[in-house]
Amino acid sequence: MVLLNRGSSFYEVINIPRKLFPIFRKKQIWISLHTTDKKVASIRSCSIIAKVNARFLREEQMLNLTGFENNSDDDIDEMLSKISSDVPLSPVEYDKGAIETFALNYCLDNISKDKKIITKSIDSLNYYNQLLKENIERFHAKDYQYIQIEVANYLQKNHLQMPSENCKKIFLHSFMLAFIQYLEIIIDYIKGAPIKEPVQLISSPPLLEQSIAPYTHPITYKKPNLSLADLSEVYNNEMSRNNVSQTQKDKINQRLYIMSLMLEHKKIRDISDEDLQTLTINLQWLPTRLDKTISPQDIPHIIKDCQKHPERCISEKTRADYIQSLKTIFNWAEKRKYIIENPINEIDIPAPIISKESNKYQTFTLSQLQTIFHSDFYSKHWDNNRQRRSFFWIGLLGLYTGARLNEICQLQFDDIQEEDGIKFISINENDGKHVKTKAGIRKIPIHQELIKLGFLEFVNLMQKQSPAKNKRIFMDLTPNSRGEFSAQPSKWFGKLLDSLGLKDKGLVFHSFRHTVRTILRNNNCPIDRVQRLCGWEGSNSLSEHYGTISIKVLADELNEKLVYEGLDLSHLYI
Repeated sequence: MVLLNRGSSFYEVINIPRKLFPIFRKKQIWISLHTTDKKVASIRSCSIIAKVNARFLREEQMLNLTGFENNSDDDIDEMLSKISSDVPLSPVEYDKGAIETFALNYCLDNISKDKKIITKSIDSLNYYNQLLKENIERFHAKDYQYIQIEVANYLQKNHLQMPSENCKKIFLHSFMLAFIQYLEIIIDYIKGAPIKEPVQLISSPPLLEQSIAPYTHPITYKKPNLSLADLSEVYNNEMSRNNVSQTQKDKINQRLYIMSLMLEHKKIRDISDEDLQTLTINLQWLPTRLDKTISPQDIPHIIKDCQKHPERCISEKTRADYIQSLKTIFNWAEKRKYIIENPINEIDIPAPIISKESNKYQTFTLSQLQTIFHSDFYSKHWDNNRQRRSFFWIGLLGLYTGARLNEICQLQFDDIQEEDGIKFISINENDGKHVKTKAGIRKIPIHQELIKLGFLEFVNLMQKQSPAKNKRIFMDLTPNSRGEFSAQPSKWFGKLLDSLGLKDKGLVFHSFRHTVRTILRNNNCPIDRVQRLCGWEGSNSLSEHYGTISIKVLADELNEKLVYEGLDLSHLYI
């Protein structure tokens, strides 16, 4: 007789005596013990073996008396099917270890069943707290009426013999403790704690006062359990986010969608601190570009490939942006009661690598500006090449507006406006244009140098040559996947700087914005006017929120203060 584990259950394998082969028509009987727990299987095995041996003995006696095989095929099959399910009437003397194993399994069964249907709410918490209180009182009063029924059901379900009178009290005592233990675990789960399956039975119930102590964090799981991608949409649609540009919202949505993929779209209340720790480590192995059609199953292969080719991975700054978005959404979710316990507080977030000064955007020097605007590229207006002519003006607009590259590239003819006799550029979000922040929506007076250079004539010429449906000044630029028109000019300007020997990584088109800020600061331009011209957020000072600055004052300030001493552009005047 052998006890074998077939994965789904233990089986008792019983060899049939040779003389009974003709009756049973087989050499072995395999009987399922209906459990994967070896200790439980051993206990059930004793009962099964006793029943089978009794049957063998009866068949041998019948064979000796009559000399005939006494069973039809149907009778044999029926007998074998009932061997493991019939419960003998004679009680069994179980040892304490076996009883506690049964009780612990009973506890685990209840936890597994309730976890699937439990609702995390104040009503559920109050119900289970009251149930725990009542059963602690019953335990101390030795009122085992309810648990006696539970024990009987457990024994019948698991094909176990009834206990003898000597061990019946141990059964009731152990199962009562198991029921109380299960209630404690479920209460902690409702409060937000993860379920950790117990490995042994508690030795005594908790104190009554402790068991019903009020929970300090109210359970308000009336909010749906959403994935990071879905939460991002809710977060960005809050009124408090109205001053954030759609471009910035799209970036956050994209980051959280990718991280949701990496988490296999787990709901936020199901994300553990271990999940987040793994996520923050694996972020460094994300490629700079991800196909929109990827699935969660593709992520491990992508990470493995990038580990072999680190040059394809995102930068440290981008990784820091991902982590910041992750922290923001979890902190917001906690504040809005989507979660109670915040797992982001339990993980070790990688420290951002501090950039060296040389890697930051730098300001153009006068010598570098002379090199750029006296280069062969700027020696003519490129009247016969529309795309090069666009690049020509985009660079000059960067020099005399300090605007962001995409703000310039997406300009439309309607954005060149006039107020109080002052020509200005309107930076806005009309017709699907993107602005980084609400402060970026502004009016920039057209600098007198741009007028001398012929910018207004260029706009009029482009409008005359433009197809009827086109609204954009730089009509030959094509948008990237995020709807930004700055990709081509950014590459062009980078190649131009390289060709001129200006290869410092800190020198990019955005350096014009830093240069404008530096010139205005050095020429004592008031900070509130700098913010209005360049589209930066102001401080929280109330004084900055009262009144407006007229377009004429801004124009005078710009023409007077944004002056590049020593930079001669007269060779470009029309």
